[in-house]
Amino acid sequence: MPKYKHGKITTPIDFQTFKNSMENGKFVKSKMLSHKSFLAFLYWFGVRKAEALERTNEDFLIRDGLLIVDATPKKGGEREPLEVPVDYPYVDLIIEKVKATRHSSENKESRVWDFSPRTAINVVKRVMGNRYYPHFFRLNRATRFLEDPTTTLPEMKAWFGWKSAKTVDPYIGYSRRYIHRQRERLRSELG
Repeated sequence: MPKYKHGKITTPIDFQTFKNSMENGKFVKSKMLSHKSFLAFLYWFGVRKAEALERTNEDFLIRDGLLIVDATPKKGGEREPLEVPVDYPYVDLIIEKVKATRHSSENKESRVWDFSPRTAINVVKRVMGNRYYPHFFRLNRATRFLEDPTTTLPEMKAWFGWKSAKTVDPYIGYSRRYIHRQRERLRSELG
């Protein structure tokens, strides 16, 4: 289990908070596209840091208004390619970075985000704040999915590449939806 200097963050962020960081965060000017697109990828897809850093330009496809990514999961998981509509905010940055990688390299297998895991951590901390880390975006995506009462276990397993439904358990506890529902049930005790 990883240890986080400022503690594990268990409260998800909404899109507006993410947008504020993307618009007002501290980015290195010469690396802005690379860093912004990396954060957008983490936010929308909720993959592990290594799963993002290992993506090559060949893993991406645009079809029928969707950005389709073959993001092979770590830890023995399996999943079909993930899909996000191309018109979602900041997805254009991911597409631009993929295209730039294709054009700047003779190698079809060039990594889209060609920086170290330590740089990935630093990007997140510099833009989002010192408390944040790349794996937070995985928790955020899982928790945000679980805020929707129609989300099913098979859908969660399929998106994240989890083999066991038990893997979902910790994320269920972070969803405020369940607290709100229980709070409403308290009223029934009053008659």
